Amino acid sequence: MRTTRAGLWRVIYIARSERQAQRIEELLREGGFMVDRRPTMGDSAEDIEIKALESEAEEARLYLMERGL
Repeated sequence: MRTTRAGLWRVIYIARSERQAQRIEELLREGGFMVDRRPTMGDSAEDIEIKALESEAEEARLYLMERGL
Protein backbone atom coordinates (compact mmCIF):
# COMPACT_ATOMS: atom_id res chain seq x y z
CA MET A 1 0.00 0.00 0.00
CA ARG A 2 1.37 3.40 -1.00
CA THR A 3 0.91 6.51 1.09
CA THR A 4 0.30 9.70 -0.83
CA ARG A 5 2.03 12.93 0.14
CA ALA A 6 -1.37 14.48 0.84
CA GLY A 7 -2.00 11.85 3.49
CA LEU A 8 1.06 12.87 5.48
CA TRP A 9 -0.19 16.40 6.19
CA ARG A 10 -3.25 17.84 7.91
CA VAL A 11 -4.55 21.40 7.72
CA ILE A 12 -4.41 22.90 11.22
CA TYR A 13 -5.03 26.57 10.49
CA ILE A 14 -6.31 28.86 7.72
CA ALA A 15 -4.34 32.11 7.64
CA ARG A 16 -6.14 35.14 6.22
CA SER A 17 -3.04 36.81 4.76
CA GLU A 18 0.57 36.11 3.78
CA ARG A 19 1.77 38.03 6.84
CA GLN A 20 -0.33 35.94 9.22
CA ALA A 21 0.80 32.72 7.49
CA GLN A 22 4.45 33.68 7.94
CA ARG A 23 3.90 34.46 11.62
CA ILE A 24 2.17 31.13 12.27
CA GLU A 25 4.76 29.20 10.29
CA GLU A 26 7.58 30.82 12.31
CA LEU A 27 5.83 30.00 15.61
CA LEU A 28 5.38 26.37 14.63
CA ARG A 29 8.97 25.99 13.42
CA GLU A 30 10.25 27.55 16.67
CA GLY A 31 8.17 24.92 18.48
CA GLY A 32 9.89 22.18 16.50
CA PHE A 33 7.06 21.33 14.12
CA MET A 34 7.39 20.59 10.42
CA VAL A 35 5.15 22.96 8.46
CA ASP A 36 3.79 23.14 4.93
CA ARG A 37 1.49 25.75 3.45
CA ARG A 38 -0.37 26.52 0.26
CA PRO A 39 -3.15 28.83 -0.93
CA THR A 40 -6.64 27.47 -0.42
CA MET A 41 -8.74 26.41 -3.35
CA GLY A 42 -11.66 28.51 -2.09
CA ASP A 43 -13.03 31.91 -3.02
CA SER A 44 -10.48 34.06 -1.20
CA ALA A 45 -7.14 34.29 -2.99
CA GLU A 46 -5.42 35.43 0.22
CA ASP A 47 -6.37 32.47 2.44
CA ILE A 48 -3.47 30.10 3.09
CA GLU A 49 -3.68 26.58 4.55
CA ILE A 50 -1.13 25.90 7.27
CA LYS A 51 -0.38 22.18 7.52
CA ALA A 52 1.45 20.03 10.05
CA LEU A 53 2.46 16.42 9.82
CA GLU A 54 -0.49 14.13 10.49
CA SER A 55 1.35 12.65 13.49
CA GLU A 56 1.92 16.12 15.01
CA ALA A 57 -1.29 17.88 13.99
CA GLU A 58 -3.11 17.75 17.32
CA GLU A 59 -0.05 18.86 19.27
CA ALA A 60 0.61 21.66 16.77
CA ARG A 61 -3.00 22.91 17.11
CA LEU A 62 -2.68 22.95 20.89
CA TYR A 63 0.64 24.77 20.59
CA LEU A 64 -1.03 27.53 18.54
CA MET A 65 -3.97 27.73 20.95
CA GLU A 66 -1.58 28.20 23.88
CA ARG A 67 -0.15 31.17 22.01
CA GLY A 68 -3.54 32.75 21.48
CA LEU A 69 -4.23 31.68 17.91
